[in-house]
Amino acid sequence: MERNHKRGVQTIAAICLAASVLLCGKMSWAQPAPPDSKDLVPVTVHQLIVDPNSMQPVVFLADSQGERVLPIWIGPCEANSLNTELEGVKTPRPLTYDFTATIIQKLKAKVQRAIVTHAKDGTYYATLILELGGAAVEVDARPSDSIILATKVKAPIFVSRKLFRENSVSLKQEIGFESSYGLTVQELTSSLAQSFSFQSTRGVLVADVRGGSQADKDGVQRGDILVEAGGEGVPDVGTLRNALSKGKTPLKARVFRKGNFVSLTLNPK
Repeated sequence: MERNHKRGVQTIAAICLAASVLLCGKMSWAQPAPPDSKDLVPVTVHQLIVDPNSMQPVVFLADSQGERVLPIWIGPCEANSLNTELEGVKTPRPLTYDFTATIIQKLKAKVQRAIVTHAKDGTYYATLILELGGAAVEVDARPSDSIILATKVKAPIFVSRKLFRENSVSLKQEIGFESSYGLTVQELTSSLAQSFSFQSTRGVLVADVRGGSQADKDGVQRGDILVEAGGEGVPDVGTLRNALSKGKTPLKARVFRKGNFVSLTLNPK
């Protein structure tokens, strides 16, 4: 009787596990692959912010060198759960991801890794790899769920190298440029342009504006897309830096902000 009871409990737990890790897609078994595969880029959660235009949360996954990040837009509930994990907040009762992690542990399984695999029609896809009995259970999942669960149990997170190469943006900034004027900018990829409802990749995205800086005083805002400076187009970060570094007089600039074009005067000196 006790043996049958245990089997019943294990069956129920397995069903709960399937529901909790959102097994609405495929589930397959395979031998664990090495985490340092040449086709994967190891990443960490670099930052969680709110897109100032869409007001939707964005999680940035950074490579191990801290040179490039992959932005992924997620839902507000998932953002709250991820922020809880990042801040180390303890809740009085188990929440969804606490419950999921507990079930996995009770089944003597382990989250081996989370992988953001590819993108299709503007949507990112991920796979969660669970290790159980010497084999790997491959679970089709949303990136947000995979990232949160991996963060909770301190499992590694990876991104497909091809996906990271095509959709990541640079974190490198020239120190003089950023410190003197107060801007943090990044190249405008097609996916970022689409997210900001901008119909071109010829422009530079303002990732941040330092409070109290000259850029802040000039009215530049985070989320702006700079498209012109000094009467010339700004197709990339290098062009913008050159325009600002050579500007001995105020520069007339044109930015795309929340669906409209706005004129500003920049005073980089």
